Amino acid sequence: MLRKMRSLLILLPCIILTSSSFLRAQTIYRPGNLGPGDYKFTTVDSPGLYQEVDNGNFVTWVNNSGLVSQQYIGVDGNMHTAVLLKNRWKVIDVPGASNTAGTNANSEGQIALTYWGADGLAHLAIWKDSEYSYVEDPCPAEYTYGVAVGINDWGQVTSYVVDPNGISFACVGSPAFPSRGAVFGFPGAGGTIPIMTNDLGVTVDAYWDAQAVQHGFVHRMIGDVFVSVDFRGGTNSWVQGIDDEGIMNGSAQLDTNGNWAGFEIIGSHTEEWNMPGAVQTDLFVITNNLRIAGLYQSADGVWHGFVATPK
Repeated sequence: MLRKMRSLLILLPCIILTSSSFLRAQTIYRPGNLGPGDYKFTTVDSPGLYQEVDNGNFVTWVNNSGLVSQQYIGVDGNMHTAVLLKNRWKVIDVPGASNTAGTNANSEGQIALTYWGADGLAHLAIWKDSEYSYVEDPCPAEYTYGVAVGINDWGQVTSYVVDPNGISFACVGSPAFPSRGAVFGFPGAGGTIPIMTNDLGVTVDAYWDAQAVQHGFVHRMIGDVFVSVDFRGGTNSWVQGIDDEGIMNGSAQLDTNGNWAGFEIIGSHTEEWNMPGAVQTDLFVITNNLRIAGLYQSADGVWHGFVATPK
């Protein structure tokens, strides 16, 4: 998500995580049975979307019940968020906001919206069923709030924040408890960008080290456990989606020409995972019932959103 901001990472190799949920995923699912050939693909493009390039603010998500949300730059040059309801798009920008950046929808249909008003500052709202709840951000006051990037079924919002030295960190917390969110970053990193947190408190993120080398990582809240993940052959990558079984997906830059491919991780197995016929693929989420959403570039160079549903 926010690709220009997250040109931070390097793709993922073989990785063995100690969480029982990750091991369970490896036991239940065989990677060969979860390839693109086992999915039905649907293109989903919001109204007013500027599609000519992937400008870093074009993101597609889907939740467990199939609700699609999309953050995009419109033809007006502003950031918008929309949901697909009964085959019709509904723009859910916060009223009066100059820009609205959304997230995935959780199983309750809640979407976290970061919006910028007349004061030019970032604020947080929760959208559900066409209603807006204006809430305080959950992150400690000593950090500058950046943007919400995900919301899980507990209502915990994952955000990125910046400390007084300009270093970015992940923050996970509930808007019901302002200023009490957990802030963390990969040890020794020059900066951390969070992406999402599942219902078991496992966050997928990205960081860069002192040599400006970019890496993905996984963080487990219980025990404050970090695992760094890199993929041989990738020059940039990130982990962007994780379900409650520990199945992960994301995207990687494969060469110096800027070509991107999706990938999937099940237990210790990592493989490319791309939309058939696409020039490039960018994956953003995998749900508990194995729906996948992301972006793809067609042969004419235009980027589109897509949702993939198991057959």
